Amino acid sequence: MLWLIIVLSLVQGLTEFLPISSSGHMGLLQVFWGISLPGLLFEALVHFGTLLSVLWVFRREIGLILRALAQPGPGRAQDQDERRRLPWLILVGTVPTAVFGLLLSPWLERAFSSPLVIGSGLIFTGVILLFAERQASHSPRPRKGLREMATWEAFAIGAAQGLAILPGVSRSGATIGLGLLLGLERTGAAEFSFLLAIPAILGAVALKGWEAWRAPTGYAGLVGPYLLGMALAAISGALAIKCLLRVLRRGRLTPFAYYCGLLGLGAIAFALALARAR
Repeated sequence: MLWLIIVLSLVQGLTEFLPISSSGHMGLLQVFWGISLPGLLFEALVHFGTLLSVLWVFRREIGLILRALAQPGPGRAQDQDERRRLPWLILVGTVPTAVFGLLLSPWLERAFSSPLVIGSGLIFTGVILLFAERQASHSPRPRKGLREMATWEAFAIGAAQGLAILPGVSRSGATIGLGLLLGLERTGAAEFSFLLAIPAILGAVALKGWEAWRAPTGYAGLVGPYLLGMALAAISGALAIKCLLRVLRRGRLTPFAYYCGLLGLGAIAFALALARAR
């Protein structure tokens, strides 16, 4: 059981923030290996670990936002005004995410064990990343920062995050990709994507934690390994965020797009072979 917790925690931490879909990878691991997740408490704790990743990496930005909100009177600098506006944009983006989650979650339980659905979602993610990279690399228009982002654009990016509840669709891939398509600069699109993830992950932690609290059985002797999993998810998640930020500053998203496409095609081929065998 310990090795399974270690593997799943590392996979969750890395794929939560790299644009390659954590739900897709976790679902495929369960199908290919014939395993099941260790339990609701484990899911809540590894999600909490990924939340700690975002809070740690963006601790400076979050601190500046809180100071700007706490300081009375109009801001003296444009940066301060931007930091005051960011919480509003995050709130606007969280609304469609919550709506998508509430409406779609009850219908998606079986989809997470379907290689065909997961493969299709991964290919969709790859296509989004390719289009976004093309837009960011070849558009003659200057890119805009978070200061210039409109409220409707924040709502649209939040809707893209809500769409990522579909297995195989990457949350970071969908939000960063749409941000680039809307003309945001690379670092601005990534920063907004990761800050927007905070309430989404917090909601997942609260939901899984509540479900685990209502059925607190089967966890005897596993609290220690689960806490280890949370720590591994936090560390690997922080590394994934820093890696993606570095790639966005110096490289391109196309390697992630090709990876999603190939993995998606492999998942679909596996699903078709499985259907023929039956």
